[in-house]
Amino acid sequence: MKKTGLYINLLIVLVLLTACGQAEEELLTVGDEEYSQSDLEALGITSANYTNKDGETTTYDGVSLAALLEDANLDAAGSTITFTAADGYEVEMDVSEAFACTNCIVAFDNSSLRMVMPNMSGKLQVKDLISIEVE
Repeated sequence: MKKTGLYINLLIVLVLLTACGQAEEELLTVGDEEYSQSDLEALGITSANYTNKDGETTTYDGVSLAALLEDANLDAAGSTITFTAADGYEVEMDVSEAFACTNCIVAFDNSSLRMVMPNMSGKLQVKDLISIEVE
């Protein structure tokens, strides 16, 4: 009986140690770089308001798109930036527009990411964002 209790306690300690040692999941690929939530947060958090087609305004927190592109060593030399969602949806925009947009962010949206591009096409408001590429 005592051995069973000891084994259960050891199993609990082992499970806790395993959970603590797990690496943080990568949320986003930008060019050749991969970012976890803590990597993104380390770039600095900013807020942006987005008003949807129904006139409802939501404030999102996230990382400046321009700062993220710079951190990933993607520069304005390319002509097109592509945002890709987990479901395969892709949308493109001009790279110079992306760098010029001071209030565009990659926002934290529950357990996923989304583009928040105020005053831009609804097509650019990509939900469940998984990658950003510059070509």
